[in-house]
Amino acid sequence: MVFVWAQVFPSLETLVATPDDHRVMDRAIARDRALAFAENRLGVSPADVAKVDLTHFSDSDAVGYFSKYKLKDEYDQSWDERFPTDVYRADIRLASGGWVQVSLQMETGKLVAWKRIGGAAAGASSNPERDAAGMLAQWGYDLADWEPVGTVATDRATVFQSRKAPIGEAKLQLLVKPGEELGYRIVLPASFLESIHAQERLATRLSMLGYIVPEIVLFVLAVVYAASYGSFTSFKRGRLLAALYFVLYVLFTLNMTAGLRSKSETGLPVSGQSVQSLIVVNAVILGATALLSYFAAVGGDGLWRSMGFSLWPRWREADYGRRVLRSVRQGYALAFIVLGAQSVILIALEKLLGSFTSSDASQSSYNLAYPWLMPLIAWCAGISEELLYRLFGIALFRRWLTGAARLLLRREPSRRTTAALTFAAMIPPSVIWAFGHVGYPIYPVYSRLIELTLLGLLFGWFMLRFGLMAAIFTHVTLDATLVGTQLLFDGLPYDWLSGLFSIAMPALAGGAIWLLHRSSRAAGGRHGSPDRLEPPPA
Repeated sequence: MVFVWAQVFPSLETLVATPDDHRVMDRAIARDRALAFAENRLGVSPADVAKVDLTHFSDSDAVGYFSKYKLKDEYDQSWDERFPTDVYRADIRLASGGWVQVSLQMETGKLVAWKRIGGAAAGASSNPERDAAGMLAQWGYDLADWEPVGTVATDRATVFQSRKAPIGEAKLQLLVKPGEELGYRIVLPASFLESIHAQERLATRLSMLGYIVPEIVLFVLAVVYAASYGSFTSFKRGRLLAALYFVLYVLFTLNMTAGLRSKSETGLPVSGQSVQSLIVVNAVILGATALLSYFAAVGGDGLWRSMGFSLWPRWREADYGRRVLRSVRQGYALAFIVLGAQSVILIALEKLLGSFTSSDASQSSYNLAYPWLMPLIAWCAGISEELLYRLFGIALFRRWLTGAARLLLRREPSRRTTAALTFAAMIPPSVIWAFGHVGYPIYPVYSRLIELTLLGLLFGWFMLRFGLMAAIFTHVTLDATLVGTQLLFDGLPYDWLSGLFSIAMPALAGGAIWLLHRSSRAAGGRHGSPDRLEPPPA
């Protein structure tokens, strides 16, 4: 109920209040409209178009500023129609040389900015300010609303500043270069920009020290403990999950090539070779993560079984399919507990720490070639993170802590002590998991650390109480619901179908596994007696 009230209702109200002609255009329509503008307004011949890259770009600093100071409604009413923070930008490569960039308002499809790059440049003007003012008038701007600043932008464009009242301390400027450029920028207070950039630098350091270095250490430990405790389990454990993680994440990466282009901060078109290089680098990293997930699966299962607990049933067990269905039911219930808890935490962080969010176009559904494939990311996160941070991470620290207690006490620790140590064992992997998410555009960055450490403890308890499969389905259902909610309300045509599919996807997958296991049993598959599912005291 808290989740629906805090996160669903506001988006639903916005969607209902939005006219149909102000819904976000899909990529195909935006591409066609950009080409039409290039031909009709900029004189680009269709025969001269060699390539078109369409990308959703977002001014994340401006989005963060309006979010932090609760100015979004004022911005939407005053500036968004003609000077949006988010645009579709078409980079049109010309066979005759150079590029033409066309930026569109994502809902109305209006042309809001354009620029020529390379090719034949316009000749130098004897009076740039006068010529720029003439160009503004030609494009329908009221010169009474704009004042020449008297400075020139880095690309020699003349700058005009709006005479209308700023929003907060944000000012609006036009960049004009006759025959070559007509754009705009939102000028934010220097103090805000410095604070954001300081937060970004802090996030980079925290990710390196709190996530990347521990990940390397966990990789080594996972290999060591998989080899040491492999006799308690099987080296077949986790192979299918690790392979599934790798394949799904590679598909997701290929689907977000436009998102990779949106990371460019130069304003210049990104070459296809650069995007391909990023995809290759990501594939290598994903391959290493898949290996880590595999060794974590073997090492984690071996550690728990060596301690006398079976948290992960095996396919050959007669009731495996029934356990999967039970885990699906538990996953949905527990996922909505997490969604409610997350909503409460986010509200508390906003009230206590003044936390706010910005935007990240690289993760945008508008930058996906096929938005309906976006739910794949839910399985990638649910599989790898639960295997590493919950199954292996908690087992590792529990083994260390109970072993240390045994040495200090010179006897087996009591049940209460073991329970306390088990809880303590959940903290380090939860913190490492949280450090891996501080790069998201949520400020201050340590608010994300607090949020996910608390949620990590919940996930850890779920695994100890209900088993690994329930924890995986909880994680997948959580992410699938968040992705589905985003798709339901992103305003793209037919994405409501993708959103509903995303939310139903974990149940569909669980049902498919149950049917597959049932058919394999009917075909005479070999099954042993089920292990006893006994969680550790916690």
